[in-house]
Amino acid sequence: MAQPAEKAYYRFVVLFFNCLLTFGSYFCFDIPSVLQDQFQGNLTCPNATVINGTVDCVEGLGMTPQQYNLLYAIYAWTNAVVVILAGFLIDKLGNRFGVFLFSFLCVLGSSLFALGSHFKGSPYLLPLMLTGRLLFGSGNGSLTIVQNRITAFWFKGKELALAFGLTLAFSRLGSVLNFFLTQKFEEKYGMQWTLWGGALLCVLGFTSAVIVSTLDKIGMRQLGLDGAIQEESRKVRIQDVKLLSVTYWLLVLTIMFFYNGIFPFIADASKFIQDKYSYYSQKEAAYIAGAVYDSSLVLSASVGILIDYVGLRGVFAVACAVLTLPVFGLLAFTFVPPLVSTIWLGVTYSFAAASMWPSIPLVVPQATLGTAMGLATSVQMIGIGISNLVVGQILGTKSSETKIPLWRWQRMMIFMLANTISCIVTSVLLNVVDHRQFILYTHTQQEVNYYFFVPTGWDPEQDNQEVRHTTSPAKSGPLYHFFF
Repeated sequence: MAQPAEKAYYRFVVLFFNCLLTFGSYFCFDIPSVLQDQFQGNLTCPNATVINGTVDCVEGLGMTPQQYNLLYAIYAWTNAVVVILAGFLIDKLGNRFGVFLFSFLCVLGSSLFALGSHFKGSPYLLPLMLTGRLLFGSGNGSLTIVQNRITAFWFKGKELALAFGLTLAFSRLGSVLNFFLTQKFEEKYGMQWTLWGGALLCVLGFTSAVIVSTLDKIGMRQLGLDGAIQEESRKVRIQDVKLLSVTYWLLVLTIMFFYNGIFPFIADASKFIQDKYSYYSQKEAAYIAGAVYDSSLVLSASVGILIDYVGLRGVFAVACAVLTLPVFGLLAFTFVPPLVSTIWLGVTYSFAAASMWPSIPLVVPQATLGTAMGLATSVQMIGIGISNLVVGQILGTKSSETKIPLWRWQRMMIFMLANTISCIVTSVLLNVVDHRQFILYTHTQQEVNYYFFVPTGWDPEQDNQEVRHTTSPAKSGPLYHFFF
């Protein structure tokens, strides 16, 4: 009689609770974006007046644009450092260790961030909030690695892009609800209670960590894989990084450059929309900025199914980068309604996320997947961290009591455009390298000799990666099945 873990429903139950791991943390991540006016508002507004329905002074924490962008930059830089070690530790100590530690760091970091808001006007505010974002970044970025590792194990060779798409959809649901609800909640209860509400949602992630850890442990025992995976984990060495392929590194750079044009833009999008299109209120601007996540939420699952069926991951990567080019041009130099651009960006983001991230488990051995995911996340966050700092410098260091000049916003959009062009270059190189691997593969019968990115002695049957060895002439080859 088949064990429950051998049935399809079991892995989808694991997937459901695995998706909930990051729902609350993604809600918390972009709370500053929705409340940017409050974060950068004046400490007091004794003589505030209402002009055309808009208050000329917003009371808030008194941060400068540079300090505000530092909240995002420190999150990214922390991820860049921590996720490398986190990925290696997950490979060595297992998924269950990771979900408990990193979900707890999310709770601790979001709580400290909320606590910092109570020190408005004091020298403790910024250090406390930055420390909170540092701890929160340490947990959230690393938690995503564990989440992806669990997903890759339970859906290896089966609906992989769909599973990754669903985890992204749940994360983006948190982001979408943030853009729809946070502004209203803040108006009614104030900033402090809003930030504490976000911390409470991170507690939901910790509860999900307990459940998914239990399900993962029971499932692996029923499948008889617990001991084998622990044995493989003990063999993992930091030197295995040298075995990662050129294809992997080009994929990582493609991810980095694409995300450099997404997250730094979203961090300032609400303020940009209010400054350039003065007829939008703060609430309306937040809704429009959040349309990037709305599109991703709606499309992620269906795009995952499509990519599972078609393949063509490398082609999708190039297409997404090319189709993103007009977005920042429209925002910088036209007055086309910004909702067009944010929805457009959300569509390309959905296809990019569903084609790029699920490709990583397909080009590295299972035993080193955590390390590979950690390195990919690290490089991604290094890029985003640099981009946040550059954007902060472009937008200025003075308090934003008035509008930021349009020419500064245009320079920011040109910087986003440059990252997108770089993404096109790396994604084209990715396809070229993979195509050469395919040509080499078709001229030899000794296939494994040309998997230069796997360690000596790798056995595709034992590693359960037979999907790389399809018998279809149209989709055979090292990565041809995945990228072309």
